[in-house]
Amino acid sequence: MRSKLLLIIFTVFSMAALPQNFTGKKFALDPGHGSPRAATCEPETKRFETYVNHIVMPYLKELLQRDGATVFSTRGDYDSLGACMTLSEREAVANNNNVDFFQSIHHNAFNGASNYSLVLFEQLNNTVCPNGNPQWPNTADSMSFIMAAELYAGLYTTTGYGRGDYCFLGYNLGVLNDLAMPGVLSEGSFFDNLPEAARLANLAYLRTEAEALYLSYLKFFKKPLPSHGSLVGIVTNLGTGSPVRGVRVVLPSVNKSYTVDSLGNGFYRIDSLAPGTYPVSVISSIDTVNTSVTIEAGRINKKNLLSGSADAPPQLKLLSVTGSEGALNLRWEQPAGLLDSVMIYLSENGSVPTGEPFKIIPASTTTHTLSGLTPNQSFYVGIKGKNLFGTSPVISKMYGAQTTATGDAVLLVDGFNRYGGSGSWQQPWHNFTSYYGEALSGIGRRFSTVSNMAITSSTQIKSFKYLFWLLGDESTVDETFTTTEQTMVKDYLVNGGKLFVTGSEVAWDLDNRGTTTDKEFINQFLKATYVADNPTPNTPSASGVPGTIFDGVSATFGVTYPEDWPDVISAANGSIPVMRYNATQNAGVAFEGTFPGGTNPGKLVFIAFTVETIGDAAKRKEIVEKIMNFFTGTTSVDDLADGIVPADFSMSVYPNPFNPSTNLSINLPSEGVYTIRLYDILGRELQVINDGFMERGPHKFRIDMDAFPSGTYFIHASGAGMNNVQKLMLLK
Repeated sequence: MRSKLLLIIFTVFSMAALPQNFTGKKFALDPGHGSPRAATCEPETKRFETYVNHIVMPYLKELLQRDGATVFSTRGDYDSLGACMTLSEREAVANNNNVDFFQSIHHNAFNGASNYSLVLFEQLNNTVCPNGNPQWPNTADSMSFIMAAELYAGLYTTTGYGRGDYCFLGYNLGVLNDLAMPGVLSEGSFFDNLPEAARLANLAYLRTEAEALYLSYLKFFKKPLPSHGSLVGIVTNLGTGSPVRGVRVVLPSVNKSYTVDSLGNGFYRIDSLAPGTYPVSVISSIDTVNTSVTIEAGRINKKNLLSGSADAPPQLKLLSVTGSEGALNLRWEQPAGLLDSVMIYLSENGSVPTGEPFKIIPASTTTHTLSGLTPNQSFYVGIKGKNLFGTSPVISKMYGAQTTATGDAVLLVDGFNRYGGSGSWQQPWHNFTSYYGEALSGIGRRFSTVSNMAITSSTQIKSFKYLFWLLGDESTVDETFTTTEQTMVKDYLVNGGKLFVTGSEVAWDLDNRGTTTDKEFINQFLKATYVADNPTPNTPSASGVPGTIFDGVSATFGVTYPEDWPDVISAANGSIPVMRYNATQNAGVAFEGTFPGGTNPGKLVFIAFTVETIGDAAKRKEIVEKIMNFFTGTTSVDDLADGIVPADFSMSVYPNPFNPSTNLSINLPSEGVYTIRLYDILGRELQVINDGFMERGPHKFRIDMDAFPSGTYFIHASGAGMNNVQKLMLLK
């Protein structure tokens, strides 16, 4: 995940002078997480949350300070990239300054499906749930209930919960359990909920969260509420119901206005309004919608508004481009809103076209054939929508194909839908499939391109002999392979398909953070297990394992876009390492043989970094050519097996998860004394599988765990300069 410096221009609340309610009070505010510069500090999934936390905190700090409080922040204001801090160091800021109250500011995540506000307080135990036995009775627990209600009242969440940490989580929060004063941890909203993520990208929305927290402090400490109120809401389109962009919300009687941003959240905010009723106008490019709003003092007043605005078309979604003789066949998704025509842009090398479109067609269809093109040549297209009010703000993704129907085609599947926020790529469009298209075209291979969103059945991909699935840094929030996609890919492989997968967060998502189904898919069908979130040292380069399909290949990645969190993986269930970051950490695996439940042998290459970020086109072509040579039979894993076994150590377990027994397979690169032991999750040794001399080559052990309870276990193998751990999951 890219580390990037975000410069925030501090915008002061335009609020009336505050009455110094908190003179003599001291508070400690902790913006949760931080420091993406340090690989050991935060996982890549926390980057956007870190950014948001480090904006809400100083906004709240300013409000409390203006009201007379002394405020200590555990980290620098807006400094989400500073040094890592342990939880005890954060608590020490509060304890050493003898503050009256501590708050750790966070935002939540849960597969994009939830969006509530949550405030947690410390409990002594979980004997009375959900909120019994608080560590700080009638203080921290009371604040949690007040704060959860205020967050819900101010933000666009579904509800607000005040909860004890032990009952809610099953353990005590480390940032609360050594405090010498009451404290809470707030989860304002869910940053992986897509509509909420768009709102969290708006600074006015984050100021609203800070105001809700400030009102919580006033109510908890029984201080007078402000004599004014703020006005917030979401403006949606009268026709489509979607949040609008660019309209102005105007309160003419007080000469105040707000222009809705272009992020698609529709949010607006107007500060410091005296109690009373105000006329409100929503002014768009085509009309003005008038209404009124009543403001109450001491609260965040919500008023959702409507606009008759007919916006310019949004970005169009290109679904597929396939080739035929001298022609390209295009298919796209029908967008919401008004669309008069579709503008088609053509490129011969995949670069994003500028200037006039190649062709403009009526918007009465979602398919089109571009004919009359030079046969047997690569072309790439992007599309924009057009109506009376303008054109799409950005072009679609660029997809391409070869203008021929001769030969076995490679299907390029674009599964890279993540952009912005904590992602490495910041634009809603990309042309990365063309990087593979150009490489394939350069070795005389025919190809077509499809969005993963357009694949609804395995029959759509089974007709292709070769499949390239491109995932960029798609991760847990966006999902690398959905359950449906996993089913289709399994069906493809068991019927003898040849699959290439590239993505820097696949193992993180499926194996480290995945469900049992996810783990089974990556272990048994992508033939890999997760080892680490990045190599050590984290140098963006990889090279082929000698004697394998990538023998002699070396490349530097992270050039096209920064990619500093490539997964480290290990071979599993018959695969072999074929690419490495360094002498001990694998970047890619390959497999040839029958997949579970299959009858026809298939082939797989999985590279755990993003191949399109290799800046050298010749290197990309070399890798693609090696993959196609392997797929077409020029190179065989079996042919290389004799050379691989002595060069590499590998360890795999199948089945995994299992009940009650499983099989351990180990390939040793050299003879020597090896110890293989079984441990539980607490590090207690349970069984010695081997402790003595072992010959070079493959070894198999049966592990019977009928006497052990369900849970996570580990096998540790070491010896002859080798050290490796394999995770086991016993499910009874």
